[in-house]
Amino acid sequence: MAERPYAIEMRGITKTFGSVTANHNVHLDLRQGEILALLGENGSGKTTLMNMLSGIYKPDAGEILVEGKPVSIDSPEDAKKLGIGMVHQHFKLVDVFTAADNIWMGKEKAGFGLKKDRYGEIQDMVRKFGFELDPKKKVHNMAVSEKQTLEIIKVLYYGAKVIILDEPTAVLTVQEIEKLFTVLRRMRDEGHSIIIITHKLNEVMELSDRVAILRKGEYITTVNTAETSEQELTEWMVGRKIDLNINRPLVEKTRPLLEIRDLTIRNDEGAVAIDHVNFYIRGGEILGVAGIAGCGQKELCEAIAGLRPVQSGLTTSWACPPRPSWKRASPCPSSPRTGWAWAWPPPCPSRTT
Repeated sequence: MAERPYAIEMRGITKTFGSVTANHNVHLDLRQGEILALLGENGSGKTTLMNMLSGIYKPDAGEILVEGKPVSIDSPEDAKKLGIGMVHQHFKLVDVFTAADNIWMGKEKAGFGLKKDRYGEIQDMVRKFGFELDPKKKVHNMAVSEKQTLEIIKVLYYGAKVIILDEPTAVLTVQEIEKLFTVLRRMRDEGHSIIIITHKLNEVMELSDRVAILRKGEYITTVNTAETSEQELTEWMVGRKIDLNINRPLVEKTRPLLEIRDLTIRNDEGAVAIDHVNFYIRGGEILGVAGIAGCGQKELCEAIAGLRPVQSGLTTSWACPPRPSWKRASPCPSSPRTGWAWAWPPPCPSRTT
């Protein structure tokens, strides 16, 4: 079978920010009707490269071809006219607008006269691609998966044939990921070309047709997904052999350093964020708290650190006596004598690559 023609070709792309080189002489090809995974560690230049394809940045060197023709993409509007749309990891939506109005306001010469049939137009597109979204629902009432769906519909509505998704599964549940993958495969089968930026190897192997790997801002290789493995992709990403088997030594069962009993916390809106939670952590352990964004992790950390009042429950630690939590929590004081100290890095650092 003959190979499909290229929808996008990026040749020798270089981008610097001051003394920092984000991309150096990068080559990338995207065929029509395929899903290409753009793989690399954090900071490898994946998002920067796609920001140049979507018109947010302009490359310092190199050229971009769309359907074989050299183009100049100086703005997101230029990218939109060329049929290129990007769904960013941090959504670009107006919370007080409905789904339809978020889409319609970016329409060329839309002005302020929003047509009454705009809801029907959006609903037709929702049905066509198998999405689930109410065009009249306001963004501030939407779940994270609905907001992402809206962003995808928005670029489709503007006529995008090349769609870039930046870490699309980062805040989705397993069930939502399955639905997203089903929709993306349907879009591919209808002729759309899709680039998915990720570092999750299992999703790369499940969804993509080909994989392009970046490392430290440089292009490494592109391979057919069916002809590679997670181990091989990992080695290309980091530049050396990696043992994917994690050694977890047994931890001595000492007295817990921190124990949470029956903890209940409310969020800023007054809704229950943490409901009667119990757990403990011993010295020498790493305790993982899993959940998508908005499931109470932030409120839990703030309560433990004494930054948020809690409704009920008990917090105990090795350095502090048990303390009921019906009042505003106060953290155990850091003490060189006991060796006890709190540290809480920012929960969501901004990403630039």
